[in-house]
Amino acid sequence: MYFIILGALLFTLNSVVAKENCEIKNIGSFYEHIKSSSPIVLETVKAKERINSEIDLAKQRPNPEISAEYLRGDEFGLDINTVSLTAEHVFEYGSKRDKRLAKANAYKKLSESQVNLNLFSNLANYTLIYQKIAQLNILIESVKEAISTFNSIVKKLHSRSRLTPEESISLSTITLASNEYKSQLNDLENEKEILKGKVEFISNCNNLVINHEDLSYPNLKYNFAQTTNLGLTKLEDLKVNLSKEELEVQKSLGYSNIQIGPTIEYQTQGKDEFLAAGVAVSFALPLFHTNNGGKLQAMKGLQQQKIESLNNKKMLSIENRNLYQKYNRSLNTYKSMPSLKQLEQKHLQVERLYSRGIVSIPMTIESHRQQIDFLTSRFETENDLLTTFVRISLIEGNINKFKELLK
Repeated sequence: MYFIILGALLFTLNSVVAKENCEIKNIGSFYEHIKSSSPIVLETVKAKERINSEIDLAKQRPNPEISAEYLRGDEFGLDINTVSLTAEHVFEYGSKRDKRLAKANAYKKLSESQVNLNLFSNLANYTLIYQKIAQLNILIESVKEAISTFNSIVKKLHSRSRLTPEESISLSTITLASNEYKSQLNDLENEKEILKGKVEFISNCNNLVINHEDLSYPNLKYNFAQTTNLGLTKLEDLKVNLSKEELEVQKSLGYSNIQIGPTIEYQTQGKDEFLAAGVAVSFALPLFHTNNGGKLQAMKGLQQQKIESLNNKKMLSIENRNLYQKYNRSLNTYKSMPSLKQLEQKHLQVERLYSRGIVSIPMTIESHRQQIDFLTSRFETENDLLTTFVRISLIEGNINKFKELLK
């Protein structure tokens, strides 16, 4: 009985915790939620653990080498047995271990920066999906409302015994418009279901209530210094640094390792025994090469990476400047648009005028079409602002800027 009660309490507690963890009220709380507990965060943790293992790999020293020999011979009917044992420790010359560690640290810095920026990009994209679902909710309700209005008009016209030529044309037009919106509604709901599945996956939450929120987009001013040694630009410098360390590793491989250790030899000749001890030294004789091929390849790779990174940094600088221009143009357009609240008020006014018979049927159809088209255009501008803002944040490495936007 005790275990049953304890199990029930644990189940209830887990349910409460899960419910608390899924209390997502707006786009800002959604971003904070997935930043701390989404599945891709665990991926990032494991990726960083794998990256850190490169340091452990580079720290490894060569194992000592043990060699043993046994020889048996015969000299004028006298048995000769020889046993030798050598234990050699490998001394790495050319600072090989230090060079490996330097390369591993360079790789770690580059990889961790890539992982962090990739995580931010994924989280921001899922946040954009959250916003798109909120937009689709508004569009779906608007389309449903238009279909309902059109159906009531069709019903009203069908109830009349005779229709004027204008009413006949209006009936045909509004029937086509209603069918068009039904098809559009199907597409919107299908798109919403697909996006909703992605949001539920990333948040580990089901049946989220997603509400639209107008964000306060700030005015941005381009500054060339913001694109220097930060974000995606910083990655290019880290790539060059990794190529430099690879060249140093290849240079160190040009030196031969020396293996030194004690050696013991035991020999029997008939009844006579001999024991000898000494020191064994062995190394690779650099007669044919000193890893010139590896050094040349690494040098060419460094030269290629320098040119490639320089070009990428120039392109990122140009892209960032253009993104600022694009963002500010979209922001000016967005600010000039009526808010959703203002649009709803105007639409309700048209509905009241139609119900009083002041607005004609064609004007009612046009009013709904304009409203849906405007909502689509407004949301496209909104998404363009968010996408551009995220890209600027990636280039400049200012991840906190996106977080402040969502507050």
